Amino acid sequence: MSLILSLTLLCLFFYLGFVLRAGWHFARIERSVLPIAIGSLPSKNFISVVIPARNEAENIASCLSSVLQQDYPPERFDVILINDHSTDETASIARSLQEAYPQLKVYDLPSGQRNAYKKAALSYAIERSQGEIILQTDADCIVPPQWLSTIASFFDEQTMLVSGPVQLTYQNHWLQRLQSLESKGLVVLGAGSLTAGTPNMANGANLAYRKEAFEAVGGFNNVDGVASGDDEFLLHKIHQAFPGKLKFAKAKEAIVKTPAQPNWSALKAQRLRWVSKARAYENRWVNVVQLLSYLGFWSFPLLLVYGFWQPLSWVIFLLAFGLKSLID
Repeated sequence: MSLILSLTLLCLFFYLGFVLRAGWHFARIERSVLPIAIGSLPSKNFISVVIPARNEAENIASCLSSVLQQDYPPERFDVILINDHSTDETASIARSLQEAYPQLKVYDLPSGQRNAYKKAALSYAIERSQGEIILQTDADCIVPPQWLSTIASFFDEQTMLVSGPVQLTYQNHWLQRLQSLESKGLVVLGAGSLTAGTPNMANGANLAYRKEAFEAVGGFNNVDGVASGDDEFLLHKIHQAFPGKLKFAKAKEAIVKTPAQPNWSALKAQRLRWVSKARAYENRWVNVVQLLSYLGFWSFPLLLVYGFWQPLSWVIFLLAFGLKSLID
């Protein structure tokens, strides 16, 4: 068997093993028992929801309304929105809700030269928060009514971070449907890897952590020059400092919904932001997993093409594709 075929199979079976391992650990995660009795939650779990926003006038009212209309006691949480240099009505729309919801606070991010505005906005909000638990989401998201109580239920005295599920919504466009399907797979991979003790991904649209953990790892220090990755960098830093004290919130009441990218241009820009953070990972195993998984994905068309020289490749392709489909 040729070297090319051997390397292709190595990457392919690494990818299949990685997916199978993550799926198995995901299946072992205990679900939250709902409905949650609010009185049974630790009284010290005051939550600060932080939301960075830039030019989100179309979404900010619905986002804040969903966050503020929780079944969690209003005296036990606040919401901090950071207006990140918006040029539309984002800030004024948010401030118009403050009279009805006194726990809502709106700040403008000070001007300054920086590459990672979102990290700066999050840090600015956390500095002004009073919560023991920081729960972050994005300004284009909609959260369910039991979001706060569900996330809080996963925190015990030892827990330092809880990663939550995110669902992409779509308008029946095939590109958006594909993104939604891909996102569900990424949620399983991220949750399973986290449960296995090797966390590699999380989503900042639904991420909670203790303020003391954020401060203990220095927040976004050393990664504040990278435009993307506020969620994954923080996940890796907290895991390194507090191994075994991270959880995934496996509950439908914790699912945050956010729209898929509307077109190819927006999707390309998003993926370029994701790729830009790869060089900054301190845990190089994440890069190895990414590279081998990427090569594993491309092994399928390579096997098809290589079959013209080695017909056995076509048999391997059918077996591998069937196995992958079954695992997926």
